[in-house]
Amino acid sequence: MKFLNDELIWTEKPSRSTYLQASSALLDAQKQAIPYLSFKGEYRPGKHGDQMSYGLMYRHGRESRRVFMLEVYPDHVRSHIEPDRTEMFGPHIHLGDERLEQVTREVITQIGMATAQKWVERFRRHARIKDYLNAKLLSPVGDDLFR
Repeated sequence: MKFLNDELIWTEKPSRSTYLQASSALLDAQKQAIPYLSFKGEYRPGKHGDQMSYGLMYRHGRESRRVFMLEVYPDHVRSHIEPDRTEMFGPHIHLGDERLEQVTREVITQIGMATAQKWVERFRRHARIKDYLNAKLLSPVGDDLFR
């Protein structure tokens, strides 16, 4: 089990004012910092639908690697092409980093794009992250259809 260390504050990404990002160090069950492991979230509004990503990241020095990530794209939007030329559309998970033989799988779900907090809960369940004091893992946009 892991816990957020810092209150998440979604701020504009310096290079893209429409993108929001948040990060937090992670704590273990004894509430001690887990070296090199952190949470990273991004929100990107798009003309074909919003895109969100929630990840566990390993960072040592300048090197950053993905451990686990949930990427939420509309079903009709291609997020990327895998090394084997497979096109990835819609929500999917990454286990590991592309430099280390990652596994990427489509997420089968009934969760719609309008319920952003349910995607956070799905990530939380898979990554085993819990809130701690004021440090709460929340969606950057809430669950409002008319935000």
